Amino acid sequence: MSSMGSTLLVVAIAVVILALVGGLIYWRTVKKAYWISIQVSRLIGGKPQLVAIYSAREVPFGMAGDKLWRVASSGMWKIKTIKWLPCGKLQSAPRMWKYWIREDGEWINYQDDNIDEISKKMGVRFVQEDMRLQRLATERLLEQRLMNKTFWEKYGTIIMTIIVFLVVAVCMVIQFYQFSKLLDKFAQVEQLQFETAKILYKTFGENYINSAINGTGGTQGLIPI
Repeated sequence: MSSMGSTLLVVAIAVVILALVGGLIYWRTVKKAYWISIQVSRLIGGKPQLVAIYSAREVPFGMAGDKLWRVASSGMWKIKTIKWLPCGKLQSAPRMWKYWIREDGEWINYQDDNIDEISKKMGVRFVQEDMRLQRLATERLLEQRLMNKTFWEKYGTIIMTIIVFLVVAVCMVIQFYQFSKLLDKFAQVEQLQFETAKILYKTFGENYINSAINGTGGTQGLIPI
């Protein structure tokens, strides 16, 4: 029961350590990749209000060096894609861009202005026919190259990471288990040495050993031939 308890304790400690290390590596990787902060506002109750804060990372697009922003939630897990955006041009703060959701649902990069009010005063439509066609072509290409991925393309990295951590955990458990068996062998050797010392002590006699230590009567207690 003692060996089983030690083994379970070692397994629990190994799993906790691996979980902490894996979580730290994942957090650092996600934080480095999703370095773009996006603040989204819209008109609510007749007043501009901040509705969400997202994170984004740059994704290469096409063969001409173009890039898109993959927008995800601001939390630790970035599994769901909120939106695909062109790279923002108007930066409001270090690593931060602001977007305004228009009445038609279009996201517009801005700098602290009411885009709806400005567009109505100027009589300008931000979405033109050629821009609509370009957006449709972009969405189609995204569906072909990024969105319609196979199961292994979507979750292959996560699965391989989990497998690596499981293999490392099993190796650590086996190593600590063998080490506990070695400690049990050492305990048996110590017990054997103790029993051997007791036999030797009884064989030579307590009186003879005491006289040898004190330096007197070295032959006391011996049986003559």
